[in-house]
Amino acid sequence: MSRARQRAFDTRAKIIAAAERIFLLRGATRTSLDDIAKEAGMTRGTMHGHFKNKQSVLHAMLESSSLPLDPFSIEPCSSDGDPLGLLRTDLHRCLRDVLQNARTRSLYGIVFTACESASETAQLCERIHMAGIHAEAQIEAALSCAVALGQLSADFDTRQAAAFIHGTLSGSLRKCLTMSPRTNIDAEIDQIAEAAFLCIDVIDNHISKSISSGHAAG
Repeated sequence: MSRARQRAFDTRAKIIAAAERIFLLRGATRTSLDDIAKEAGMTRGTMHGHFKNKQSVLHAMLESSSLPLDPFSIEPCSSDGDPLGLLRTDLHRCLRDVLQNARTRSLYGIVFTACESASETAQLCERIHMAGIHAEAQIEAALSCAVALGQLSADFDTRQAAAFIHGTLSGSLRKCLTMSPRTNIDAEIDQIAEAAFLCIDVIDNHISKSISSGHAAG
């Protein structure tokens, strides 16, 4: 790498680090590019040479950390084995990876808060929304694998269940990110994960009862 390129890389990293610090203190919506430049100890011109707007800074923060736009993005399901058990394990891990890592927790807290009220981050927020839809589809695919293998009833509503699971996990995570970390974080993670998967038992039991009632009536 040439010296000029290395300097540009270092400057960009310095800006991202400064942005992360000031976003944590003030919140992304109350921070301007000029504020970030001042925190980084550089001129406004240098700042704008690397980032045109706050949205690009937020995206670079996530990109530099290699975090997915949706924290509950999982690997494609397997058509054999235990897809339901693997889904539970993967989503539990996703939740744990965010809540037990201080920097990851901070980054998602910054980005999610920025998307709640600022029109200037609309494009990034739309990308995060689409990532959520994709993550929900991945969960639905895993549930479909479980249906195919007989782990769930053939009439199980995978779309409804996937929406509930992803919505419960996302909503609970966003609430946790606005609060100070609890002492017993492991127990909290377990409770959230169990609540998210409660719908599977409820839906499947309802289907089983409906089938049993139909047979009895017949």
